Amino acid sequence: MSAVTVIQNNFNGGELSPLMGARTDQVRYGNGCKKLHNMMVLPHGPASRRPGFQFLGKCRDGGTRVRLVPFTFNADQAYVLEFGNKYMRVWKDGGLVTNLTGRPIEIGTPWTSDIVDSLSVCQSADVLFVASASCPPYKVCRTGHALWHLERVVLGSRMKPPTDLEVTKKGTASREYSYVVTAIDPFTREESEPSVAITLQGPETISVESSITLTWESEHNDAIYAVYKCWNESGKFGFVGQAKSRKWVDRGASPDFSEGFPIYRTMFQRADEYPSSVQFYQQRLCFAATNNQPQTIWMSQSGSYNNFNISDPLRDDDSVAATIAAERVNKIEWMVPGRQLIVGTAGSEWSLSGGENKAVTPSSIKFERQSVIGAAPLAPLVVGENILFLQQGGKVIRELQYSLQKDGYMGTELSILSEHLLKDNPVVSWAYQQEPYSVVWCVLSDGSLAAFTYEREHDVIGWHKHSSEGHFESVCCIHGDRGDELWCVVTRVVNGKNCRYVERLAPYGVNGIEEQFFVDSGVSYHGEKAETFSGLEHLEGKSIQALADGFVIPPQVVSEGSITLSHAASVVHIGLPYTSELIPMEQEVMLQSGSSRGRTRRVSRVCLHVHETAGLQVGVGSTAPQPVALREDAGLDLAPALFSGETVVEVNGGYEIQSNVVFRQSEPLPATLLSYSMQVEMGER
Repeated sequence: MSAVTVIQNNFNGGELSPLMGARTDQVRYGNGCKKLHNMMVLPHGPASRRPGFQFLGKCRDGGTRVRLVPFTFNADQAYVLEFGNKYMRVWKDGGLVTNLTGRPIEIGTPWTSDIVDSLSVCQSADVLFVASASCPPYKVCRTGHALWHLERVVLGSRMKPPTDLEVTKKGTASREYSYVVTAIDPFTREESEPSVAITLQGPETISVESSITLTWESEHNDAIYAVYKCWNESGKFGFVGQAKSRKWVDRGASPDFSEGFPIYRTMFQRADEYPSSVQFYQQRLCFAATNNQPQTIWMSQSGSYNNFNISDPLRDDDSVAATIAAERVNKIEWMVPGRQLIVGTAGSEWSLSGGENKAVTPSSIKFERQSVIGAAPLAPLVVGENILFLQQGGKVIRELQYSLQKDGYMGTELSILSEHLLKDNPVVSWAYQQEPYSVVWCVLSDGSLAAFTYEREHDVIGWHKHSSEGHFESVCCIHGDRGDELWCVVTRVVNGKNCRYVERLAPYGVNGIEEQFFVDSGVSYHGEKAETFSGLEHLEGKSIQALADGFVIPPQVVSEGSITLSHAASVVHIGLPYTSELIPMEQEVMLQSGSSRGRTRRVSRVCLHVHETAGLQVGVGSTAPQPVALREDAGLDLAPALFSGETVVEVNGGYEIQSNVVFRQSEPLPATLLSYSMQVEMGER
């Protein structure tokens, strides 16, 4: 019989698939886990208990699906928009934004709860563009903290064409001429559609003595005006001059037919012609994928997002329409801007550019296929220089990364080693929480959360699973005071009814035992010492946990929206309990006689290295987890202090073929495991 010591000093491998159970040769096996439930992998290597979810308020409609959409104006002004059944509400700083009378800001929308998940959105400053195949494009506009409105996207130039065009002439009338005038913004150079043409009989040869004078009216006081002239039967107009006033005199100018006036394009006016995707690229607003033209992208004029006009002949800043030429008609699902516009379709991934490092113009546009994978409709996430997207079906997550060797993008699968988490549960919503630990959160179809810590530059891709007493429905992230905030919609059953709540993941790594927040749908109290706490109607009839001044309170049932503690406390966190559990992979031990596989083993001692931890339990094999004493001065009158360091636990396990170590935390307290080692006695085969 021999005794060996086994150590695992990081958990960056995350929760691995059961199909990886024998892959001791795989690099991630040695730092992976059989189970990471309500535990997170940190980029540095430790596994840490996830914080709880703070209750912020109820959704307006508890019985219909709700989606959260981030709206970030700048680093200090970040909002969350609640899209429900034909309404939108606004959240900020943990609560609803209200008007002067205290009523929540709410605006009507054309989108039902059935389609809110399929809405495509993109933002420019204080305007959020929204596209859906079921209705015309709209934009959500913010003009102040409590001033929000919805308006339909009206295509065309912002500049209004001149009106009341009149002419006077000198000389004998013997030839027909036609004129139109446009208004030009002196700063953006955006040009209006032409005025109504005016036709007259003028002199055969226009000159100083035989001139034609045009006058007009305009609602723009500071506009510049362009004049276009037609003098032949083709009906084609050419540019003849500009005016800073509302008057121009033709003394014989010849039309330049290489420069024509803008032509208004009628688009997105009826069913089956509404775009389902929207994005920005190279200062152009891009719409894509109508039912009639699922592979076409329409791009606005450069710098003028609502203007889809063209000219005759075409100019470089005119709007663009481009269609992917492929073997099959695969609908465009999403677009992502970067050094190129990356386009995901149901059958493959493409890049759109001007070619040879040129800007996109009507005469310079190029599609290149990057991979033949096929994308799901859910909008991708941009993490650094990489694009994370869902493969068709929503059960595989891939990373689209630029490759110098290929001179293009490659789609690497990120979920292959943890495929069991998504196998029967496609992703229905996801968000990227960049700070502080770079985590991608995924809502699965069964209402649970799967997440993975993603640090590509350090080769960290560690998956973990999360759940709560309820079903997650939607997630989004905005920037907050302590890093990025994860917001979610959770459906919880209260008194037999489905209630939809807006909740937020509590901050990581708060200081002091009394400020630890490890309950779900929880609320906090800070104030004078009290025993009875109300405001818990959202948890009516639920068994809750509480942490009061650092002491764990035994479970209680909420009655009439309140609970009463056995002693008064000034800092209290109350909410639903959840259990965190970590089970490392069975470590391979190489003996002189060969592999330890198939031999019985007995774990007699486990050494834990923890950081700011309280209340951890440890078990081995079939032995139930037992509490670990993390400090010597523990007493009934002292709140548990956060412990950092090493501690040894005698576990007295029996001889078993598998001796899995189980780390568990069920109390509303933190736990961060840096590493563990165990003393293993090997039996005979």
